[in-house]
Amino acid sequence: MIVKKIKVSYNIDTNSQLADYFQISAAAIDSWKRQNKVPEKYLFKCVNETGVSLDWLMDEDKPTFHISGGSKNISQVNGSVNQGSDIKTEDELDLFEEFKKMENLAKMANKVDFLKDELAKIKEKLKQYI
Repeated sequence: MIVKKIKVSYNIDTNSQLADYFQISAAAIDSWKRQNKVPEKYLFKCVNETGVSLDWLMDEDKPTFHISGGSKNISQVNGSVNQGSDIKTEDELDLFEEFKKMENLAKMANKVDFLKDELAKIKEKLKQYI
């Protein structure tokens, strides 16, 4: 499931395309899929480049949604919603867009908190030299 979510994150269809993107062999991707385990450097690369959360990548129970190119079509890759289910109303689209905004704000807040903590650590280390 992790490999599938990585492919969705990058909007990549095949394991060989993913292997080409990561500049590794297709056999490596097949191995990840069999073991349901991906090396951390590729997980973090996916998180940093696509904006998905590590929690989402690792949790098989979290639904996977894919929005196709600007159309009002959202498909769920796993879970119970039928793939290709259309958004019926503008309200549903607006709600989904607001959810994505909130999700992005939460990610930014986490990054800000992390940076504040790192800055505090740096300040403490600098005090040793002053």
